[in-house]
This record gives sequence, C-alpha cells and structure tokens, in this order.
Amino acid sequence: MNVVITREAKDSRSHAYSTIGRYRVYSELASGGMATVHLGCMLGPAGFSKVVAIKCLHAEFALESEFVAMFLDEARLTSSIHHPNVVASLDVVAEQGELLVVMEYVHGESLAALLRSSRQTGDAPPLPVVARIMCDALEGLHAAHVASLAGRCLNIVHRDVSPQNIMVGVDGNTRVLDFGIAQAAVRSQVSKAGVVKGKLAYMSPEQVSNREVDSRTDIFAAGVVLWEALTGRRLFFAHDQGATIELLMNSEITSPSSITRSLPAEIDGVVLKALARDPEQRFESAHEFAEALRKVAGEGSRKAVSDWVNRVAKDSLSRRLALLETLEASAIHAQAEAALPVVTGSSPFHTPISAVSVIEATGTRATSTRAIAGAMAQPSGATLRGPFWAAIGGLAAIAIAWTIVAKQPPPAPTPSTAAKEVRTPAPVAVQAAAPSSEASAPPKVDPLPAVSASDEPAKPTRNKPRSSVPAEARPSRAKTCTPPYRIDAAGVRRVKLECL
Repeated sequence: MNVVITREAKDSRSHAYSTIGRYRVYSELASGGMATVHLGCMLGPAGFSKVVAIKCLHAEFALESEFVAMFLDEARLTSSIHHPNVVASLDVVAEQGELLVVMEYVHGESLAALLRSSRQTGDAPPLPVVARIMCDALEGLHAAHVASLAGRCLNIVHRDVSPQNIMVGVDGNTRVLDFGIAQAAVRSQVSKAGVVKGKLAYMSPEQVSNREVDSRTDIFAAGVVLWEALTGRRLFFAHDQGATIELLMNSEITSPSSITRSLPAEIDGVVLKALARDPEQRFESAHEFAEALRKVAGEGSRKAVSDWVNRVAKDSLSRRLALLETLEASAIHAQAEAALPVVTGSSPFHTPISAVSVIEATGTRATSTRAIAGAMAQPSGATLRGPFWAAIGGLAAIAIAWTIVAKQPPPAPTPSTAAKEVRTPAPVAVQAAAPSSEASAPPKVDPLPAVSASDEPAKPTRNKPRSSVPAEARPSRAKTCTPPYRIDAAGVRRVKLECL
C-alpha cells in the first residue's frame, strides 16, 4: 500500500471521532490505495484507554470479497509474527458496516518522511544510525520469513519493503509494517496471473518479471532502501513506469562510497551484494545481510537513533504529541462521564467503583489512567471499618475463652457434706475458723486469711500455715465471720459467710 503521511495541523477534524465497538477512531494519519490509517483509542472499564493505530478499509472496497480477503489476510499474517521489529496486529473489528484492523501505535515517523526532512535540513543520518535502522528492519523481515504456524513455515514474503513501510520510533526502535500484499502459504487471496503488486522503484527484477519470489526479493528491496539512506538520492527513479523498469533491469548501480565520500569502501560490497540482479548472488537471509552490515558499518545505539529522529522530525512529532495528549484526556473524560463500573469479586473488602466516584473522591479531574488506577487501589474507610472491628472483637473473645480454660485447676473429689452455695460479697473481715472434728465437717483445707474490715483488702495468701494461738486468746474484733465452705465438682471453693 502506497502510504502518504498527512499533517495533523491541517486536519480540522482532529478532535472529531466516530465510535465503532470499543474503539474511537480519530484523525487520519496515513492513506493508501486500499485503506487509511487513523489514530485511535481503545476504551475499557475503570477509565482504561490505549492509543492504537486503526486501519480502515475504504468503503468502495468493503463490498469486494477480494479486497476484504486481502485485508483480513494481512491481520492474520502479522499476528503470526512475534518480533519487536514488526508492528503488531492487536484486533480485527467488523461492526456497523466497518472493517477495521487495530495495530500497535508507533510514536515516530516513517523512514521516507525522515529522509525527506533530512534532505531539506541537510541533517543526513550518520552511518551508525543508518546501520541501526536497517539492521532492525532486516531482523523484522527475517522474523517474517521464518514465521510458522502449528509447526508449518508460512513462507511470508513482504513484497513491499520501502521507506514508507519502515517506521522509526522516538524510542530508537525500527519496525516493519504493512504486510497487505505479502505472499504467504496460507493466504486465502492470491495474486492473479500477470498482476504485479508493490512499488516499482523497490521491486526486485524477478518480481517485475512476474517470476516466483522468495525472501531474497525482500533483501533486494532492503538493499535499495539502504543505498538511498546512505547517499540521500533515489536509486531507480523516473517519471514514468517504463523508464523506471528500464533503470531497474539494466542500469549500472553506482557504489555508495563514490557518492558519499565519507563512507568506508567496505560498505560498497555489502550494498552491491544485496542489489545483485541474480537472486543466487544475494545474501541467503535477511539476518545474514544484517550481520554483514554490522561488521563494516558498526551499529549505532538506540539513543543515537532517537536523537536523530527527534531532531529531524521535531515539528511533526510536537504536533502529534499535542494531539495525543488531547485525545487521551478526552478519552478519560468520556470514561468518567460514562461511569463504567469495575468488575470485582465477591470479597467484602472491595466494592464496585466508577471513574466518576474516583474523580469526586479525589476532587480533581484525572488526566491519565495512572491517576484513576492509583485512586482505585486505595479501599475506602467506610468499607473496611465494619469488618475490621468485627475481626478484632472475634479475636478478643477467642483470647478470653482460651485464658479461662487454661487457668481452671484439675477436677477435685466432691466433699461428703456441702454448705449452701452463696456468692462472696464485697470485701469483709474474714477469719479462719478452727477445724471441726465431727463427721459432718468438711475435709481439712487451708483457711482464708484474716482481713481487717476497716482496711483495704489484702491479697489472699494461699497455703499459709495455720496459727497456733487459740481463738480465745486472739484479740477480739467488732465483727468476725466464720466461713463454712465446700469444693464443688469443678474444684472451685464456695464460701458462705456467717457474721458473729
């Protein structure tokens, strides 16, 4: 697909959108013969949103089974390629009469736009930067060439490798995109006999001649892209298709170092080998091509690539970034107004929370999904207060019961005679009585100590030796009590106080 990057500043509908399923489709980013690529936003519960690129099939092709099959084939092929240097397909949507392919959004520019800007500003990419960009693209192509499904190699051939289909991100990573006309073993739609697909200026001789193609076709196209990136010129360029084909098939290819004098001579051998018109003389794989390029040119860091991209595409990236911030804020605001609920479990510590309640609780309008996620991570005090005190009360009850059981003495034998059971009143003067020798008297047990009624009660001293002074010789008191007692079945001393 021949893609033309548009300027967001000229789009008066940048903030207008249409909603299809859970996606919002915003302004157009690129346009091709069969589809357009729009900036989009994936919406979800709790204020979740993710910026994506949405490829929309043109309305005039949506009713043609051939174009629909090609469109869906691209999504299936890309989903089978798992590599950081390939733009990933995330979803396919067929709703409301629309057919969409949702893709990963790459914040950056195409290599075509970057080379065009560099020619205008005179800021040509250094050799290590070119090597890094091309090595990343070649590794992505190699991943496509060797991709398999259920153990079967898919034999994917991109057939449209060009600067327009190489995206260089501000993160310094390069990705290959647009497998719309790729050839593969599992495609449901194949090219008709005599139909040539691709961009003439980047086709291999066997592709132009409509012969069988393989991965080496993509290597030739990548060699053309590398030559143009090193020299800042077009290799096979003419004003009509016939002249372009003539240049492609028969013209002599000039070595890059003869045009850009700062290039090492060793780079020529790598470029010219990739551009060999006989496929048998080219590199066997895109990975082998990348390794040869690294040896002679080195490989720049991702930071070096990022710095060059930000420098060359400063204006367009600033406009895009401002648009992204506006759209993200708009999406979050819409989620808050819709009050989408949170799906929670049955735990009593969690209650459904909406984006609106989060904003009301924090007192501010959230500007990012991180703000809403942070607020929702804190459970409310009202939700936790009841279960908290209930748990504390239960633990306290268990502790008290355990203490009572642990302090109980072992069971004692029941005495033959027992006095009436009376609870002991407030502190009173108690004096031990002399043991009785009658049969009905209770067994000998250490008596309770004597305590003055006028003084503060003293702690009872158990097992105190009995006094040897007769009761008659002891000082008289205003009032004494003789405590008959018994020991019940639980081993507790029961006392009945009788005042004298």
